[in-house]
Parts: sequence; C-alpha cells; structure tokens
Amino acid sequence: MNNKKNNLKVNIIVWCILLMVIIILWEFWYDNSESVRYLISGPSSIFDYFVQNKSGLAVDFAVTLTESIVGLLLAISACLIITLIFCFIPFLIQFIYPGLVVTQVIPLVALAPLVILIFGPSISGKIAMSVIMCFFPVLVNTITGIKSIPQHIIDLMYMYSASRWKMIRYVYFPLSTQHIMAGIKISATLSVIGAIIAEFNGADSGLGRNIFIAAKRLEPELMMSSLFLSGIMGGLLYFSVVLIEKKIGHWYLHKSDKLDNKT
Repeated sequence: MNNKKNNLKVNIIVWCILLMVIIILWEFWYDNSESVRYLISGPSSIFDYFVQNKSGLAVDFAVTLTESIVGLLLAISACLIITLIFCFIPFLIQFIYPGLVVTQVIPLVALAPLVILIFGPSISGKIAMSVIMCFFPVLVNTITGIKSIPQHIIDLMYMYSASRWKMIRYVYFPLSTQHIMAGIKISATLSVIGAIIAEFNGADSGLGRNIFIAAKRLEPELMMSSLFLSGIMGGLLYFSVVLIEKKIGHWYLHKSDKLDNKT
C-alpha cells in the first residue's frame, strides 16, 4: 500500500513538472510567433480571457454538462433494458446484436446533422446525439461481461432451480459489474463528445457552439478556453464514474489490489 502511495506521489510530481514545462514553452512560443498568436493564443491571454468571461463560459459549461449527463444516463438505462430482454429471451441476441454492430460502421459524427434535423436544435437533439455516442460501448461491455461468466456458476444456479430474476440479480449483473463499469467509463467521455458535436450543428449556448464560432471568427482565446473546459468536463465525468465504481465494485477492486501487492 505504501509503495502504491509513493508511486502516486511521484506520478503527480512528474505530471506537475511536465505541465509547467509545457506552459512555459507554450508562452515562449506565443511571444515569438505571430501565427501562434492568431491560431491558439497563449496561456496568459487565455487565462485573462477566461477571467473576464467566466460567467458566460460557466453557463456554456453547465449546458453542455447537462446534455452529457442526461445522455449518459439515458444510454445506460437503454443498455440495461436491452440486456434484460436478452436475459429473458437469449436467442434474440443472435439477431439483434449483429445489427447493432453493423450500425457502428457509420461514422457517428456524420449522424449529427440528421439527429438535429429529427429532434430539432433544442436540447433534446444534443441529448440524443450524446445517447448515440454512449450507447454501444456500454452495451458491448455488458454483453461481454455476461458471456464471460463461468458456465459452472450458471449450471449451479440451474441445479437449484433459480428463477430468471434471481439469475439476473445474483449472477448476471453482479458478476459482469466490472465490464459494465468499464463501458460506462468509456462512454463518460464520449457523452461530452456527442453533446459538443451536436452543438456544432446549431445551438444557442454550449461549449461546442463556442468552438464552432471561434473557428469561424478566429477567436483563439474563446476556442482554447472552451476546449480546456471540455477536457475538464470529460475528466470530471470519468473520475465520477471511477468513484462510483469504488463504492459498488469494491469487491473486485480489492481483489485486484491484492494481486498487485503479491506481484
């Protein structure tokens, strides 16, 4: 445990030093290059812009965050419902799952204009795009988790005449929690991407709208501020899922920690 804490401290120190070096080099590049000044600006100018426009950027951050969270929650709910259906009617997975895989051949970014056309430029269109981006990773990981359950556990439940609901409650979902959480962690960042892409195609507010407008008007401070806030948002959602996993998946996380200590 002590070694793990020491490694974490070293990693934090290394990343802080690396970040400081990047900021210093970036600022130097900004001071000595006119093209950088017009395209990506510099850390000091971006910070000044952020301080002067923090209220407007906070509103845009809140709008995109709301779209991302709602989209992620709806995607998780839809995946769990579909998985329940597969658990009760297993043969359906042979027909539906390949079709879901085929839909992923279409570049999801290209669907944004169609989604906005169907759902309109309101917040529902952005949420719908976020759901589309989040849906597949959660579903694939959930099904993979269920398929990876050892057969002897399922056979044992059948020997005791366990009902389908008991199989779902005590076997399928508990033993596939690790895979489900892995899919949700992937989708946590994808939800932000989906919301921002949808905002490119028409929005009154949001970080995606800021990035789109900044590219057209050549406003690098607005663009970089929105990009940094987008990264922070993705990180917040990801680490929120990690904290939730520590609460509900402590049994397998504790097991993996023991294996790490043995090695």
